[in-house]
Amino acid sequence: MINMKKLLTSGLLFLFLVGPACAQAVKESLKDVPYDEVLKMATENNDPKAQYDLGVRYFQGEGVEKDPLKARQWYEKAAAQGHSGAESNLGYMYENGITVDQDYAKAKEFYEKGAAKNDEYALFNLASLYKEGRGVAKDPLKAKELFEKSAELGLVNAQYHLGDMYLTGDGINKDLNKARYWFEKAAEQGQPESQFNLGVMYENGAAGLTRDHNKAMELIEKGCEGGVEHPICQ
Repeated sequence: MINMKKLLTSGLLFLFLVGPACAQAVKESLKDVPYDEVLKMATENNDPKAQYDLGVRYFQGEGVEKDPLKARQWYEKAAAQGHSGAESNLGYMYENGITVDQDYAKAKEFYEKGAAKNDEYALFNLASLYKEGRGVAKDPLKAKELFEKSAELGLVNAQYHLGDMYLTGDGINKDLNKARYWFEKAAEQGQPESQFNLGVMYENGAAGLTRDHNKAMELIEKGCEGGVEHPICQ
């Protein structure tokens, strides 16, 4: 619900990204396949997709008791066979020190392996390292390049992050039209912060848009309902 009183008294400002971000890859899921069948595929057939799927199940606690150590062990088996999602998720565990000592260099190594296979999550996580300068020299242009590759593969978080970089001019040339483009892409997938920021653009007639109060309120309300933290969402 939009707080119209706060909207009228405080004005409407963009929502800016705060803090670093990385993501676990969840794809090629065999979630509809019973656990015992997936386990058989992983052990008897040495199937990397099944090994990866078990890693996801144990990491998230889907149908099994949550166990990050077992998740890592299955990711390692899948990654040894070149599974890009497992490589990305191992990088995530090293970046965040989950069942291992935090090791940005090791995280980067695994992300690079996945990124070389055009894995959207690995590209996104590697971009985040360069954007924040975690274990590497801060390089916003490199981050933009990697976010863009991930965004073009359809990863919604990459689309939002890229939009935010263009909105703020964070180490790159500020470009509201490009920010709008990526917010639109992410908003189509239901990304709340992108919906909110696109709504602000409609309310202000920014980035080449014709001012449209109704469209703005529709998008902003979607963002608020999706969990955006902003005074007018209260």
